[in-house]
This record gives sequence, C-alpha cells and structure tokens, in this order.
Amino acid sequence: MAQRNTRRSLRAALAALTAALLLPLGAGAAAAAPDPAPSPGAAERKIEPKLRAQLGDSAKAVFWVYLDSAADLTAAARQTTRTAKAETVLRTKRDHAARTQAEVRKALDNAKAEYTSFWIVNAVRVVGTEKLAGTLAQRPEVSRIDADDRITLPTPAEGKREKAAADAVEWNIDRVKAPQVWDQLGVRGEGIVVANIDSGVDHTHPAVAGQYRGRSADGSLDHNHNWFDPAGVCPTAAPCDNNDHGTHTMGTMVGDDGGANKIGVAPGAKWIAAKGCETNSCSEASLLAAGQWIVAPTDLNGRNPRPDLAPHVVNNSWGSAAHDDWYRQVVDTWRAAGIFPAFSNGNAGPGCSTSGSPGDYAASYSSGAFDVNGTIASFSSRGAGPGGIVKPNIAAPGVNVRSSVPGGAYEAFSGTSMASPHTAATVALLWSAAPALEGDIAQTEQLLGATAQDTDNGQCGGTAANNNVFGEGKLDALAAVSNAPRGPTGGLGGTVTSGGAPSPAPRSPPPARSAVRRPPPPTAPTPSAPSPSARTP
Repeated sequence: MAQRNTRRSLRAALAALTAALLLPLGAGAAAAAPDPAPSPGAAERKIEPKLRAQLGDSAKAVFWVYLDSAADLTAAARQTTRTAKAETVLRTKRDHAARTQAEVRKALDNAKAEYTSFWIVNAVRVVGTEKLAGTLAQRPEVSRIDADDRITLPTPAEGKREKAAADAVEWNIDRVKAPQVWDQLGVRGEGIVVANIDSGVDHTHPAVAGQYRGRSADGSLDHNHNWFDPAGVCPTAAPCDNNDHGTHTMGTMVGDDGGANKIGVAPGAKWIAAKGCETNSCSEASLLAAGQWIVAPTDLNGRNPRPDLAPHVVNNSWGSAAHDDWYRQVVDTWRAAGIFPAFSNGNAGPGCSTSGSPGDYAASYSSGAFDVNGTIASFSSRGAGPGGIVKPNIAAPGVNVRSSVPGGAYEAFSGTSMASPHTAATVALLWSAAPALEGDIAQTEQLLGATAQDTDNGQCGGTAANNNVFGEGKLDALAAVSNAPRGPTGGLGGTVTSGGAPSPAPRSPPPARSAVRRPPPPTAPTPSAPSPSARTP
C-alpha cells in the first residue's frame, strides 16, 4: 500500500502541474476556463498499474473513481453542539458529492454500469471494463482510479486469563482505574453512545445485551439506526458476529453481565455497531459505508439518516500494516462531526516505524498495548509515524485481555485491537462526567495525554513523557476524569504528577445524566441519504 500511496501522490502532483501550466497567464481560479481533458498519456497515469493489470486479465473489475475535490467542512467547526456539527457535515458532504459527481454518474448511467456513490469520500465504486476506466480517466474532475483492495482484520493471539482483581473486575479494567471512576466519581459512561466498526457484535451476549441501544427497557428490539450490515452478511436483520473480534472489542468498552464478568471500562454507556468487516477481512466498500453510517446512522433500508443519533466515540481495531491515506477523509469527517476516532496502532512490532494506517494518521488517536506487568507487548507497533509524528498516542492493556465472544462465552485475546477499546471507553467516561467536552476532540486528546502515566522508552525516539513506544504514557481513566472540566464551562483543572497518582482539585459532583440519551423519533421521514448500495441499469 505504501507504493500505491506514492503512485497516488505522483499522479496528483502531475495533475496539479498540468492544470497550472494550462492556465492563461494571470488568470485567477474564478476566471479560469474549464480544464481540458488530459492527454491520453496523462489519463492513463491516473489508473493504478495494479488495476490496469486486472482489467487486462478480465472483462470487468471493481475499481474506485476518486474526484479531485473535497467538501469544505469549516462551517461544522462553528457549530456549538455535536448534533449541529454532524448535521452540517452530512449536508455539506452530500451536497458536494452530488454536485461534483454529477457528470461522472451521468457517464456511468449512459454506459449502463453498476456503481455506488459515496459522500464520506468523494468517490464512486464502479464495476466496469478497461474501456470504461479509460473513458472516466479522460474526465478532468477525476483525479485517480484505483484497484479495489481488502483490509485484513487482525487475528488476535489467544492468551490466558490473568487473575482478576477484586469483585470480578478483570486486571485490565482495574489497571486503567475504571472501577475507581465508577465508585469514587459515580461515573460509568451514562448518556454516552460508543460504536465499533468491526466484525459485528453478538447482541444477545449477557455482557453487552443490556447496553445495546436497540434494546428497550421492556426487552423489545429496534435495529434501525443502531446496527448496520452493509454487505448483508448476517442471516437476519439483527446484529451478528461471525468472527469473535467485534464482540470482544465491544465487551471491553461496555461489558458487564451484572455478575462475575466485569469486562468493560464504561458499562453505563450504550452501544451501536457497523459490520465493516465481512469475516476475517474488511472490504473498502464496507469500511467506507460504515464510515458514512457512523456520521448519520440510517434505518435498516439505508434511509432516513439521523445525525442526531451518531455515536460519541467510534473504535476501530483494524488497519493495514503500511501507511495509506485512503481512509483519511473519513477520519477527518468524524472529527468535524464531533466523533472521537479511536484506532489500534497495529501488531507489527517490535521494530520502529511499524505503525499501520489509519492508526498512524495525525487525526487518529491510536493505542499501543502493554501487559499485566506494564511491559510493552512485543507485537505492539511503534512509531514514528508519517512526518515524524509520535505514534502511538497512548498505551493501554492489550495482552491477555478477557472479554466477550459470541455465544455467551469469554476468551482472553492479545493485540492492539484489545488496547484501543480501553481508550475509546475512557472517552465515554470523560464525556459522561464532563458534558462540556462532548465533541471537543482536541481538548479530549490533550486531557488523555496530560493525565497518562509517563513511561520512558527510548527504543524508537522521543522523551520520557512522549515516545514512540508508549506514546504519552499508560492510560489512566481516573486521572483523566478527575481532571476533566466537570462544570458547564471551563478548561482542564487539577494537578497531575508524572507517573504517579493524580491529586485533583476539589470539584462539585457531576451533573445528573439520564441513563440513555436517545432523541425522540422524527415526526416525519427525513430526506434520504444516498445509500451505499450498487446501482444497476
């Protein structure tokens, strides 16, 4: 993927240079004439070599047509609520895609081609021939045409259960001090919705059944706006998990069966989920469709998008082993919508510069993994990331993490896939305790980093406070929540001691929160979003 990314950059640079040379001297952007179609050679360079080989060997292939513009999301930053941010993002993105993709879609309709339009990135997925790809490449608004790829879902290593802490709390939950947040601060994640893009979730598992947002108090189920299966893998409309991975990561976020299995950091939060990974891999189409759904969950027919029902936090325990920018616009869109983007940092350690995408993006908040002894896991990917940025951002428990798996069982897995849900759920605790932080991604990241327990490791560069093995240190949920602005306004407060226990300033109790923050259903159907379903003639 690194080579593919380099080719993309070269194509983009060539396209930009060609456009600049073709402008009349002194002409401004507003006065410039429409760009002429590129020369045959320039058009051919837009097509990824891998795709040209595929098209040469078959009558048709799946490919992605990327346009040369992205929606301006600055208006979302001016909104004061998370719902308003998400609504603005949805409207802006959809309008931009509809306008800029119009001619490409017209050409595809005329060719009677099967295609799917996306708005989360300005792209169209096409099933077509070499001739069709060449025709589309001639269009000036098309920046590149890529082959279809799949992302492998990390296979966690099976481990052993470490000795649980008191009261059936797993070691990893105790290590991030979540029980102290529950008991001392009275915060368990109430009023917050977490999501994962993963292999799905077994919604009947005792540890997560009660936290599913689609389950009412009387036990009735409504999967609309709460579950998304873009590839239609599950046998029914209900959430399923055919891999174990997604149920395990969700359990670490919210799991608690009310008895001997306290496996989740924020058991008071609710969850929704998108099945972005069909089995042990994830298609680009499903991951992009899931990314759209996170911003504005739809009903089971892919209609009636509800940005007001977007989750607060989305965990992503998947990624490639190399740097690739293909999901960057999705992460940027989540941030603009006030949705916290948690990612695993990868399992390609112990070498340096092994962080994988999308976790290695500056816009992604990624977690490395440590064990019960506080030692970094040998598999945990290290930085630095692209441009020398520190990666991972933080470290969390990721070795022998016991959590839920389908069928009501529990298993211990190891991987940075297991670490990231701890961080995602800590954000749920933070935003539950401090509503002023909701949607403020930058301040939340600052708080997580400032309260993490500094852990010195110079293997891959950095400082004791911020290095490319542990990031800003080991996750500390108690310190983070204790130092959050728990009043209606204000900045970070309290005193943090490096590597030790926090000494927070006295604070008033957190404001009362309802157990579930679920807006009422719309009184009338809302306009439908372009659903990510293939169009055929």
